[in-house]
Amino acid sequence: MKTTATTTTVFAAIIAAAVATTALTTTLSPWQAAHAAGGGEFHYGQRLYSLGDYTGALSIWQPLAERGEAKAQYSLAIMYLKGRGVTMDKAEAKAWARKAADQGYRPAQKLLQVLERKKPAKKFAKTADVKTAQKPRKPRKPKKPRKALSAMTELERVEAAVEDLLQQIAGKVAKDGSLEYGDLKAVQLANAPNAIEITIPDLVINAADGGVFSLGTVVAHVRHLDARFDDITLALPGVVRFRQPFGGAWGRITIARRLATIRWDRQLETSTDFEFRFGDLVFLLDDKGEMGRVAEVLVQADLKEADDLWTGPMRFALDKVNITSENGGNLKLDRVNLVLDLRGLDIAAYANRKETDTNTVPTMPTLKDALGLANGVGLRAIVDGLALTHPSQGNFSLGGADYGIDLSSDDGRMLKLSLTTKHHGLVGTGSAAPEALVPKDLDIALVLDSVPSETVVNVGVAAVIEVALLGQLISGPQTFDRLRDELSAAGAVLQLKRANITAQDYDIAMAMTLLADKAAKAGFLGDGNLRIRGLDKLRAIAGDQKGGPMAMIFNKGKPIDGDKGRLFELQVRPDGQLTVNNDPVASLAPFQDGTN
Repeated sequence: MKTTATTTTVFAAIIAAAVATTALTTTLSPWQAAHAAGGGEFHYGQRLYSLGDYTGALSIWQPLAERGEAKAQYSLAIMYLKGRGVTMDKAEAKAWARKAADQGYRPAQKLLQVLERKKPAKKFAKTADVKTAQKPRKPRKPKKPRKALSAMTELERVEAAVEDLLQQIAGKVAKDGSLEYGDLKAVQLANAPNAIEITIPDLVINAADGGVFSLGTVVAHVRHLDARFDDITLALPGVVRFRQPFGGAWGRITIARRLATIRWDRQLETSTDFEFRFGDLVFLLDDKGEMGRVAEVLVQADLKEADDLWTGPMRFALDKVNITSENGGNLKLDRVNLVLDLRGLDIAAYANRKETDTNTVPTMPTLKDALGLANGVGLRAIVDGLALTHPSQGNFSLGGADYGIDLSSDDGRMLKLSLTTKHHGLVGTGSAAPEALVPKDLDIALVLDSVPSETVVNVGVAAVIEVALLGQLISGPQTFDRLRDELSAAGAVLQLKRANITAQDYDIAMAMTLLADKAAKAGFLGDGNLRIRGLDKLRAIAGDQKGGPMAMIFNKGKPIDGDKGRLFELQVRPDGQLTVNNDPVASLAPFQDGTN
């Protein structure tokens, strides 16, 4: 049985909330982390690593590893494997992993197995007690060789398919970790001849960093709708046990309301519709009590087929989130709604491509190939009532926000890209930025239309390779000439439809349209306007002197609104000059007379 990203979401959704709260509850201040009971130095290194300070983490973990601390040795192995803070070195990663594994540290043992290219067993140890799951588990005896598919009964084929699916999910969800479960069993329901019940006991996900998620027993009811589709309903446990990474504390998530349904397409061997809805989640650490609540978690897809193409939304939503971190910080969120809108997705082509792709060397697909699978895709994120408080980094709140990106192509050749950004009620206090400069309200809409996909991808990849190999873009003039000519031939347009920014002491409004033109020195022509009110206050905040750049800009503007603001008419001329109110101020031509 094959699996896709949508299939992986089945189990990823179950643990998403646990992952989120784990990240929040492990946010220690450096002082707290450095003095945490039972291994403070190590946890301080963990905190530096999570912030991207790999050099700092290395300076903490290296001495600990040399003194024989297994967790630090394992962490060095990960750093060498991923090349974070050190030069990537698989042999060095294996050496440190072996030192930790020899001490019985389970994550290192799993990592060493991967590094030595040993295939994991089809099943893992059965977890008898999640409270003591950190103890080494006894390996289960290998299962008897699987029968040939033709010799299997219907139930045996179901069991084999589910087990294959679990192993594929294990490789995606538990990267460098493991997925464990007991003996799964499929039975025919006596009162429903078209339905099968599958029980997966003792389902446990072990992450490579030592984190554990124990889901307990999951029961799936599979009902045949017709020759093509199955409806799958999952009965999920009301309590999920978890352990924080790197030997952290144990905790649990209680889930009062649970709904999990999947529409499975046997022809394409993928899920097309699914809904996971969890209500009244409570997050608790065994040693600290309640750390947060979430009213509802929703993961949903609703794809409809027409002419062998699939269109519809996929959603992820959170309602009423209230999480408290160990350092006294707090996150509150009324609602977040993330929607991925697919248009004209060719699932069959995608499945066939994965099935026939035998190339073991990773390659970069062309944008044209990617768009050949779908006519368009849109991503929209809506956030309401976000509030963050931190004892040392100040407070932050956002009334609401709406961010969107849309990429479409009718023929896979010409692209249209739209970006929209809106937010209101942004307030930040106690931070490094002056509150008067923070954009309280913002509305931006940008459209890039009629762009040849092959040109952008081919030129972009060539430029990246040249910079990577030579350290500079030597072919800059030639690359610019090619882009200018091909974008001009395609009639490419960049339009800033609107950019409205409002802060405490100023507001800005701007609109501009640029057209690709091969005869223009800058590669494009266009015009627009910029309106600024409160620029005098901005100048005062920035400490701009009389002859400074902001003063020069201010003086070129036409007074509006009783001299409370300035108007700037903008134009990009054929000679590459940018003019402000007909006065040339700068050249936008990147290359002149063959020089940079």
